[in-house]
Amino acid sequence: MPARISQELYLCVDGGGTSVKVVIASSEGGKVLGRGAAGPCNVKTMGPTGAIAAILQATYQALAQIDGFARYEELTNTSPPPPLDHPVFNKVWLGLAGVLHQADIDDFTPFAQEAFHFGAEDQGALRITNDGHLLASSCTLMPEIESTIVLIAGTGTVGLAFKKRGVELDLVGVSGGWGYILGDEGSAYSIGRLAIRFVLEDDDRRKSLAYSRSALPPTNPLPLVHALLACFGVADAAELVHKTYSDHSTAAARSFTAAEANRKVWIAEAARVVFAHAFGDGVDEASRIAALAIVADGVQPLVKLAAGLVGDRTVINPSRSSLSLGGGLWKVPGYCELLKRGLKELGIVFADVVVVGDAPEEGARALVAQELAGKAMNGNHV
Repeated sequence: MPARISQELYLCVDGGGTSVKVVIASSEGGKVLGRGAAGPCNVKTMGPTGAIAAILQATYQALAQIDGFARYEELTNTSPPPPLDHPVFNKVWLGLAGVLHQADIDDFTPFAQEAFHFGAEDQGALRITNDGHLLASSCTLMPEIESTIVLIAGTGTVGLAFKKRGVELDLVGVSGGWGYILGDEGSAYSIGRLAIRFVLEDDDRRKSLAYSRSALPPTNPLPLVHALLACFGVADAAELVHKTYSDHSTAAARSFTAAEANRKVWIAEAARVVFAHAFGDGVDEASRIAALAIVADGVQPLVKLAAGLVGDRTVINPSRSSLSLGGGLWKVPGYCELLKRGLKELGIVFADVVVVGDAPEEGARALVAQELAGKAMNGNHV
């Protein structure tokens, strides 16, 4: 058994399509005691057991950093990691990609209860939401803000709208979050898919010129095309088509869901190349123009998504609302500017725009603050 520590522990989990990140905070001012990270954690694509395995691996990494919990370090490399053998956390907040509806929460709850050794008597100790809820938590510390819209743009995309109620948040709108087959427009996967189409269309165009009687000679591929082919690990457009539709399973991940997750990440990686050519230095002008066109096409669905959540402004008034942006794509300033520009053209300007760099830490601090506020309220009623 680990040594007892004086403060209560609060765990916040940010489980996305590419990775899961966790933060453990203490009841003493929300101080961060430990952090951990592991692989993909989308409940829909990885399944509940795969998601729990990633969550526990990251959790044990974080626990091992706390005095008295060093024994958990040996569990970080166990596959799959075993569940906790006794309750460790006062509260656990799981913000997970692939969880949108109550049915999703109900299906995942038994797996989470077993993982964290929670029983029926621990009702209220476990909170399961979409990962977007973590990003909204920062607005509870902004007294002038009445509501917030969350846009996640990472491997996938989803939009959520919240109204503040004291230190709590009420979900009042959802848009997207349907996964890469039905949605995820504006995501790294979506931009990667647009990049593939750009390469293929460019190849078709140059071949058509070669076959025509035009006096114009066929042009050479842009440096952007060469960079994208290198990113995908192929020599030409024909091989790119073949690899896109080929089996992406590996010796370590043979299941259909694992193979599809690998395919999605493989395509999403191209977003880095597109952003580098759109906004980076030392790029030829033709490649920059082409990359900016891909990015502009990519961001438009997110402009439409945010505008849809604002609606007629009777529930969400942008002038008294924040826009919380989470996910790897918002770390690119140029992508944020294109979003804000697109919204401004529609007459939508938010009171504050926040790029949340550390969602699990924001969530952990909010979890502690809500717990302390609840205790203070109960104390006033005594």
